[in-house]
Amino acid sequence: MKRSTYKAAAVAATTVALVAALAACAPAGNEPAAAPSGGGADAPAAAAPAETPEADSFGVVVADSWKDIYPNQYQTYKANEANSPQGKQNYLTEYPELVTMYAGYGFAKGYDEAASHAYTLQSVSETPRVNENTLANCLTCKTPQYTAMVNSEGDAAYQKPFAEVLMEMTEPISCYNCHENDPSKVVVTQRHFADALGADADAVSVNAETCGQCHNEYYFYPETKATTNPYVGLEAMTAEAMLDYYDAMDFKDWEHTETGAPMLKAQHPEFETIYGGAQSSMAKQGYSCADCHMAPAVAEDGTEYSSHNLVNPTEDPAIMEKCEGCHADLSSQIVAWQKETTDREHELAAKLEAYIKELAAQRESLDADTLAEAQQVHRHAQFYWDFVMVENSEGAHNPGLAQDNLDKCEDELKAGYALLNMAY
Repeated sequence: MKRSTYKAAAVAATTVALVAALAACAPAGNEPAAAPSGGGADAPAAAAPAETPEADSFGVVVADSWKDIYPNQYQTYKANEANSPQGKQNYLTEYPELVTMYAGYGFAKGYDEAASHAYTLQSVSETPRVNENTLANCLTCKTPQYTAMVNSEGDAAYQKPFAEVLMEMTEPISCYNCHENDPSKVVVTQRHFADALGADADAVSVNAETCGQCHNEYYFYPETKATTNPYVGLEAMTAEAMLDYYDAMDFKDWEHTETGAPMLKAQHPEFETIYGGAQSSMAKQGYSCADCHMAPAVAEDGTEYSSHNLVNPTEDPAIMEKCEGCHADLSSQIVAWQKETTDREHELAAKLEAYIKELAAQRESLDADTLAEAQQVHRHAQFYWDFVMVENSEGAHNPGLAQDNLDKCEDELKAGYALLNMAY
């Protein structure tokens, strides 16, 4: 899943926190977890059910089986269906340069704004980016049934044919992904992400890690095809460190058909943008994803719970009222951050496209060393740009970091333009 913007009525695909300078606010502790692994304030968990419903053949208790035991959570979870694929933004139209930037890769064929968790299986089944050679690893974070399969079978599950495994899957992202089969706990079920946290697993709330296990940058390890993160620990969760990691192993997602550069495609690095490296302001204060995307709610009978309708925080009064003591008009500030980021994305996309076309034109006339240097500029500049554009907040999760990565993109391009004797 890719960026689901704050311009939409609900940002269900983006369960990561609105990380900005919410300076003096205190975490409200509305997260639905039992025991945090560190970081934010965590509310008491839901009581364990007297009896766990029967699991399916994959060992997953599907969402519908919990509806009578946790009716409030279930009803708000189902509300995510309002954030459907209909009317979603086409990024190839919004950023026409992407056809050139992704030439030779599936994203040049189709790239739409993400819908909610309720549509993960539908979206992956309909994308033009899959073909007869696609492997089942593309189902990572699309269904809890595949997560359970991987946890049971290991790396062999990643190597199965996509189409074959997809036919077995029926449950989109749901309860198991975050709770396994025990709603009284919050669990990182994606074991590759748990490994990637390393010794820092206790440095961040498990509630944030549970969202981050799917909202992160990953790649498929060449030998095993396993879904893998390009880092271990929080300090290594920066775009620059990831480039070093990928460069050291000579990894590429594809070879660009026009420039011949070995390219990288960033995924959706929300967790890294918030918690990686120097971290965002809100992360440092102990906030986690639920503070901004899962509103505190009260049922008709007075029961307090966390809404499982994952929303745009600026459009939910129950979330925004927590910010009013420190921010006179946070919504306007967010709009300003997003405009600054997207305006610059468009400006640099045009510069990238021009560079790609010029490099393609000069490719045959450049000596081997100059060509390799120019191709690396393409690889690095585009990764820095992609890292910001595909992160699901348009810069709002960490405005300073978004600009820093766009600065790095621009620095690379200036060096590339000089190398090819282009006027910047």
